[in-house]
Amino acid sequence: MKEMLERMRKHFDAQGELRERVLDASREVIRASARAIAAAHRGDRSGADELLTKVRDALATLTEAVKAEPHLADSGIILAAYQEYGEAKLVQALIRDGKLLTPEELSVPYKPYLAALADAAGELRRHALDSIRADEVERAEQVLGLMEDIFELLMEFDYPDAILPGMKRRQDMVRRVLERTRGDLTVAIRQRKLERALEQAERGSGK
Repeated sequence: MKEMLERMRKHFDAQGELRERVLDASREVIRASARAIAAAHRGDRSGADELLTKVRDALATLTEAVKAEPHLADSGIILAAYQEYGEAKLVQALIRDGKLLTPEELSVPYKPYLAALADAAGELRRHALDSIRADEVERAEQVLGLMEDIFELLMEFDYPDAILPGMKRRQDMVRRVLERTRGDLTVAIRQRKLERALEQAERGSGK
């Protein structure tokens, strides 16, 4: 009996230690990823790269944890970390290169990848609005095109919550974000055309 109790205690002690390591690693990934997204919006490429490089050890801890305890693969702690990291990498690549990275390129599982993709659409809206405010309408149009690509990709995954939890909600969210951004861009384009027409009229009257 004593030997059995000792084995059980060791098992649960190890579970507790693993959980603490996973929690610490997850928090580190989430914090650094959020800061990397902010850096990407500021145009701070080196800052974003540095932050995302720092989380590699934390991600390795999560990967090892899943290998040791496969049931953790669908735990909220780990999925949230992968989602935030995936979002940061996606936003960085989309803003910088207009490139949509794959789950394999990110080493992120499919479920958190799709969630990250939906969240990245919201960050692209922010970038599009920043571009409009900077009078870079063409850039905003490019970003809108990327958002449309993301929406089309997400709409390919028509699965129930038992398989892809929250996917319908995310699809609806991206649809709303896309429609609002398209409306904002339409207004900006019309405003620019009006301003140019007025400028031409003023030049014409000056002659």
